[in-house]
Amino acid sequence: MRIIHLSDLHFGTETPELVTSLSQHMRETPADLLIVSGDLTQIASHAEFKQARDFLNGCGLPVFCVPGNHDIPRYDLWERLRDPYCRYRQYINHDLQPVLETPQACIAGINTARRILPHWNWAHGAVSSAQLQKLSVTYEATQAPVRIGVMHHPAHKIADGDFKTIVYGGARALKALGAMKVDVVLTGHVHHAATTLVEYGDHHTMFLSASTALSRRVRKSANGYNVITIEGQSLHIQMFSYQDRSFGLLNSVTHSINRIVL
Repeated sequence: MRIIHLSDLHFGTETPELVTSLSQHMRETPADLLIVSGDLTQIASHAEFKQARDFLNGCGLPVFCVPGNHDIPRYDLWERLRDPYCRYRQYINHDLQPVLETPQACIAGINTARRILPHWNWAHGAVSSAQLQKLSVTYEATQAPVRIGVMHHPAHKIADGDFKTIVYGGARALKALGAMKVDVVLTGHVHHAATTLVEYGDHHTMFLSASTALSRRVRKSANGYNVITIEGQSLHIQMFSYQDRSFGLLNSVTHSINRIVL
């Protein structure tokens, strides 16, 4: 099974040649599923959501998506407080925490975006006990050999990352994901591509962060995306970066699943 992982599309700040190049590169990469770990838009306007929807529809792949903090209306405070995910549901997906079960993997999303937080910076994230309980029930019920989580905000400390973000309930979430023996968690938000191993007892969870796929708002990493190939008990991760007007391979990592499947 091959998965393309995009994050932080930020339509509204996209670079047109990047959209063309990414679309072409994805068409040349045979895949079974497209996962987007949040921030499809910049200010969650109707126009931006329409662009995001059209882009996803044009990819020709099944799409698995969770919202990010930018997918909640920035300037419409009434809608932000009353129904923050109305536009995301209208244009992208009604389910904010989707679950997909295939013979190869059980994929579960966690919505870490919040309409308001106990902090001046509402861009930070949160994970609740109820969300973790739902996740636990999902993984307990699966017979799939690989467990994948998808969340916008990274609850872990990203390797080589220099952008600090707060995830309320993040430490608890890391322990819970380890206890659930999740094999890989796909994240975004910080616009930095990296793989980070987090240990919990005798289990290692691979956290895979993606850079911004399309936005001009790059940080330490150039625009990029990831490809995950599941082969038996191994996850082969390829990280692509936009250099010299095209996407090329930046790095590759193989993660062996150390969970015993009964």
